[in-house]
Amino acid sequence: MKVTVIGGGASGLMAATISSWNGAEVRLIEKEGKLAKKLLASSNGRGNFSNFNYDESHYFSNDISFVRKIIQRFGIVQTLSVFEELGVMSKQIDSKLFPYTEKVKDIVTLFLYELKKNNVETILNYEIKNIIKETDKFLLKSINKTFESDRVIVATGGLSSPQYGSHGNMLNILESLGHSIIKPVPGLVPLKIKENLSNETFGAKLTGSAVLTDETQQEISPRYFGEVLFKNNALSGISVLEISNYVHNYFEEKRQIFIKIDPFLNFSLKELLDILLKKMETRPEKPLRLLLTSMIDERLIPFFFQRLGYDDLDIPIKSLKINDYETITYHLKNWEFEIVGTENWEKSQVTLGGINTKEINATTLESKIVPGMYFAGEIMDVAGESGGYNLQWAWSTGYISGDSASIS
Repeated sequence: MKVTVIGGGASGLMAATISSWNGAEVRLIEKEGKLAKKLLASSNGRGNFSNFNYDESHYFSNDISFVRKIIQRFGIVQTLSVFEELGVMSKQIDSKLFPYTEKVKDIVTLFLYELKKNNVETILNYEIKNIIKETDKFLLKSINKTFESDRVIVATGGLSSPQYGSHGNMLNILESLGHSIIKPVPGLVPLKIKENLSNETFGAKLTGSAVLTDETQQEISPRYFGEVLFKNNALSGISVLEISNYVHNYFEEKRQIFIKIDPFLNFSLKELLDILLKKMETRPEKPLRLLLTSMIDERLIPFFFQRLGYDDLDIPIKSLKINDYETITYHLKNWEFEIVGTENWEKSQVTLGGINTKEINATTLESKIVPGMYFAGEIMDVAGESGGYNLQWAWSTGYISGDSASIS
């Protein structure tokens, strides 16, 4: 049995390894000059490879029952078993799993050793331009070479982070073979805002909760907690990236959507107002520019007051009226920005959309359209939140596809 894995990312490494463990003759084709480029960049190189809070609620798909079936068959327990076999020592930080060294390159090193030990043929710098299905085999065509294979596992990823080798060209090939594609859009991506941000705010941070709201102020996403980072007319940071997965349907409907940030979760409006009034009572001559010092990032203070119409930041805080303090308090707990788009694919960490999973057997990950072809990883219409969920999807689907494709 000859199995060819197209794509040398996380799911491709797992698929090739498992196929080789089953005794198949395995070939791994990667269009880049090295394997696992995107994996090596994950978690800033720390390698958050899974999460103990592993269930379908952390995934986005048009067929969430498909996700449920996959993760019930191969989850974190099975992943840890395979990693133990490979020699990966892990540790838990909160609910997240990392290699013990917190260096993802160590996981890659052990996979590469396994591929070499099991005589997996690794071919770099070859991009498959076409796939032809014949009666009993596949022809995989690059510019100047054709490979034959009994089974094919497609693990080429989505369109996110093209700087690491993902470009989505394989979707066109699969569409020509009869598969339908759910329109890919960038996920886990910074959000563009309507308001112009000054150079002074670049790099500033708020830490708290963030949620999407519509034009009626109704919340339309879960509330995420973490850092919000101010960029050039865009917002980033973990809570913003999570929320970005919810914006696309509203863009399609041309509806107004907003992000609302609360950096003072542990304070009620009254408690926050009392803090500001106490500052005024203690130092009434203090200039307005110092009222919020130590409360929010100093780079945001002029921007915050200018949004509210306070241009003179040298006025003493005793000159403010009670309604001024109430307005300031409200906006401290409710930073609101209109969202007008997302950053580009290079800034995106995951692809929403891909191969329609209704055309894939959830037990084997074999195509229902092209027998003998299997899928692994991000090329399918499944994407996860940050925190190890996308890598866990890669391990789960890599294992199942590699196991299924290598069994006669």
